[in-house]
Amino acid sequence: MLPPLEDQTLAARAAEQPPSYGITDLLSYSSVCGVGLDTVPIPGDSSIEDVSALMLDTAALACKWDKPLSCRLFPVPGKAAGEMTEFDSPFLINSRVFALP
Repeated sequence: MLPPLEDQTLAARAAEQPPSYGITDLLSYSSVCGVGLDTVPIPGDSSIEDVSALMLDTAALACKWDKPLSCRLFPVPGKAAGEMTEFDSPFLINSRVFALP
């Protein structure tokens, strides 16, 4: 799994300037390891069309490689791509909000 909000190293790499990876990189990595997009923060004002397109990309990749992939996205209200999350949770690590492709 490659969960940016649950892994300190992934969260730190996402917060680098410029970021070490983006949401499409996570999806690409999932084609060879992992289970898809897991706990990925996205802008709270993301359109249904943009989220649907990303989910369709995930489904297409799953079909191509005959591999089950998930798409667990976290829309963060009031946050735009590139901003840091501000979760107050023992279960989540703050990370950069990812831009949708």
